[in-house]
Amino acid sequence: MMTIKNQRWSKYYLYILILIFLGGLLRFFMLSNQSLWYDEGLTLTNSDVSTLQESISRVRNIGNSDRFQPLYFIVMFGWRQLFGESEFALRSLSTILGIGSNVVIFFTALRIYGKKHALWSLVILTFSCFCINYSQEARIYSFAMFITSLQLYFFSKVLVKNQAHQGTSKLLFSIFTALGIFSNITMWLFTTALCISHIAIYRNFKQWLQWWLPAAFLSLPSVIYHLTLPGATDPETIPINRLGLPIIQNILFVLNGLLVGTTYGPSMEQLRGDDRVQVMLRYWPHLLLLLIVGTIILLALVRVLLIHKKKSREQHPDYFFTSVFIIAFLLGLLLAVVAKTNWVPRHSYYLWLPLALLIPSALSQIPITSKRYGVSQLAQIAVIFLIVMNIYSLFNYYFNEDYQRDDYRSAVHYLIKNRSSSTQSVFLFGNPRLFEYYGDSLTLDGRDLGDRLKEGILNKNFAEEIEKLTNNKHTVLLAINRDYQFPQGLVEREMSRLYNLDSQVDFAYFKIYRFVKKKN
Repeated sequence: MMTIKNQRWSKYYLYILILIFLGGLLRFFMLSNQSLWYDEGLTLTNSDVSTLQESISRVRNIGNSDRFQPLYFIVMFGWRQLFGESEFALRSLSTILGIGSNVVIFFTALRIYGKKHALWSLVILTFSCFCINYSQEARIYSFAMFITSLQLYFFSKVLVKNQAHQGTSKLLFSIFTALGIFSNITMWLFTTALCISHIAIYRNFKQWLQWWLPAAFLSLPSVIYHLTLPGATDPETIPINRLGLPIIQNILFVLNGLLVGTTYGPSMEQLRGDDRVQVMLRYWPHLLLLLIVGTIILLALVRVLLIHKKKSREQHPDYFFTSVFIIAFLLGLLLAVVAKTNWVPRHSYYLWLPLALLIPSALSQIPITSKRYGVSQLAQIAVIFLIVMNIYSLFNYYFNEDYQRDDYRSAVHYLIKNRSSSTQSVFLFGNPRLFEYYGDSLTLDGRDLGDRLKEGILNKNFAEEIEKLTNNKHTVLLAINRDYQFPQGLVEREMSRLYNLDSQVDFAYFKIYRFVKKKN
């Protein structure tokens, strides 16, 4: 009997190892295929220091919202010292931590729910386009998700009956809570959701104090650090992407991104224009399928929660994770409204973890004689479809150039190739660190001119300012990253006073104009 049981466990963990290996393969696959994009250039800039002391000083004085996520840049400084700053090296930190998150969430689900549920959670995470995308990006999101997963793992002892030796788990939970809050201000949202859900669902005040007083004490320095940062009490002074779309569109975008990634339907570039409604209608089969799948899973989860209600709501983790997700979602929405910022999937990374633990609950088995058996079967089909949709989204992410991020690599290569003694290149918007990273130190920084042009301050003197900046060169190459920020035709119109447009080339999120000076 024991031999059969051991064989089953061996086979089960073989499946788990295969899934972890596959998840790692998908996260390392084509890791250096795309150019570093604008935000990854900020990571380079924020970790461009020589010593740890300089790194700590640098992160506090970052000019944008990155100042609220200091730990990642300090860790990235050390990572660069060890492994260099190639595209592969910079992104591999996120990749390794993304794999680590999968493992931690698997063991969390195994502890709380058991083998079958844990297996489904791991399958969903393995193929999650959302997780893979941010595991291939030199930004904080995979790092923050890893810390959040550890926080949740150590906290999970609360959700399991008769768990002994909780002292070590309480300490480690407190440490990772403090690290999480120091690493990213949005961790406040997830931690607050955990805290409220703990007392609301389990209603054990003594236990609640035992877990949260140490966490609050250790987190106090992080809280003080964030509150004393410039702009902490006045978010409108922080340079961020302000709310440019109706909040309902932000909500739908977040849910879409979490479930199937941002490469499932229309690309971000397609949604920039005024015709975004028509663009979305062209993708109606994709969006309708997502709506159907999401609705079925939601209804199945509601059905499961209602079944638990008839038993013992206070003791079931599904109610806890539902509460965490709803509260964290509402807090994220509130922050977006108050800070007047666009709410995007990557800002909501903390929502994916309770989702990954909740979705397999929709597959709860019900006896075949039950009238609800059909709902369970339908939910299983829906979850399988969700995984297939993520695989489709991954195919777009890897191979479809329409979903490519800012292509600094190609843009810089073009500028270097087309430079001559009579030609000068200028960028009106972009990340100067990435021009330098890809070997271009001669393109002039014209961001001040670009800003004044957008704001209408130059008053028809833009061409003269370009002529002055380029020292009267015969040919000017104007490069613009994210040209959608400029009104259509504005650059051509203002340059036409002194220059003729000779040609134009486009790369992902890049437009490069070639202007030739008019003859007198």
